[in-house]
Amino acid sequence: MHYTNAFIRGKKAPFRGVFKYKDASGEWRQTVRTLKAQGIAEAKRELAELRLELEDEHEREVEVAKATMTVDEYLETYISNLDRTRSLERSTINGYRSYAKYVSNGLGRVRLSQLNSAQVQAWEAKLLKDGLSSVSVRKAHVLLKSACEHAVQTDLIPKNPLMSVKPPKLEAPMPNALDDRRRRALLTYLDAAAETPFNLAVLMALCTGMREGELCGLRWTDVDLRGRTLWVRRSVARDNGKYYVKQPKTRSSIRDVPIPRVLAAKLKARRDAQETELIVAGITPSDERMAQMYVLGGVDGSYMKPHGLWRPWKELADSMGLVGTQGRRPTFHDLRHTFATFAITEGIDVKTVSSILGHANAAMTLNIYASADANAKQAAAATIDEVMERRLSPQETGSFA
Repeated sequence: MHYTNAFIRGKKAPFRGVFKYKDASGEWRQTVRTLKAQGIAEAKRELAELRLELEDEHEREVEVAKATMTVDEYLETYISNLDRTRSLERSTINGYRSYAKYVSNGLGRVRLSQLNSAQVQAWEAKLLKDGLSSVSVRKAHVLLKSACEHAVQTDLIPKNPLMSVKPPKLEAPMPNALDDRRRRALLTYLDAAAETPFNLAVLMALCTGMREGELCGLRWTDVDLRGRTLWVRRSVARDNGKYYVKQPKTRSSIRDVPIPRVLAAKLKARRDAQETELIVAGITPSDERMAQMYVLGGVDGSYMKPHGLWRPWKELADSMGLVGTQGRRPTFHDLRHTFATFAITEGIDVKTVSSILGHANAAMTLNIYASADANAKQAAAATIDEVMERRLSPQETGSFA
């Protein structure tokens, strides 16, 4: 450790030497020592000598840590520092702690200085053999790799043992979207159903592709009914069983989304209902008050929690017999997939769909949805048949040049 600043505190004995330094997480800390010197000149010499002693002492401590620290111990320190410095969202930190358990089960007692690529490969192979999904193994791999890279940067290990280890390959999941017939059936039901926050959330997901947390975090200040546009600026997330409001998951997730007419009418009815509820309660529904209220929340300023959408959606999907393109009941999140699949099938350009969904780029949207619609494939096959039959018909020239 390098003490970047050292100075004497006090104008007469006993003097104190103050040594400032940055810890492994980048935070400033200080060590204070009482000096034996009686004069300022002697105190300065003692300060310089003590500074060297402290740096030597730290170097010895680092060497001991290098030799004895286990993967478990280092990973706990690494995650705790990220949590303490608020480097990541709380939900992300909780995810790290969950995946750290997988690391602990196979590599936790291994000394960090002795960890090698062969051990990592064997650990990942065992996790897959025991039935853990490739997605979970990959996330545990990424966590360990990131922690080891930080260990390299702080001189705990000379190189990252995961640099030569490839994580499990992920198979892109096919979206379990509703086909056009079932999508229309759901829209017909919502048109006739009672105007509840849940039914509005389903319609919003179908018409905008917004995520559950984004729907729950939407305030009236984010909605322009006259311009038929809404802005996704926040999301409701979960941390240790408690919900909180946070910024969306990525910068691209902060976006504007067009509001179709059918949705605009339902949103207008929802706002009118909330204003009426305020009046009944003896509260003036001012623009300022309404702006801060959540669209799906209560007039007390509370927001709907995402889990409040999952159970009623399951009941609705079961009652309607809804089945997605992958042959299973769709989740609420599959309404987002339904929006994207429908938009692309109807000819909306991929870049626009990507922007509405909040994807990082259009390539991500293409990778997920380009082959998601079976009807589109059948239409393409019919077009190819028509072209080929026309090309091979007697009326053609016969030339294939």
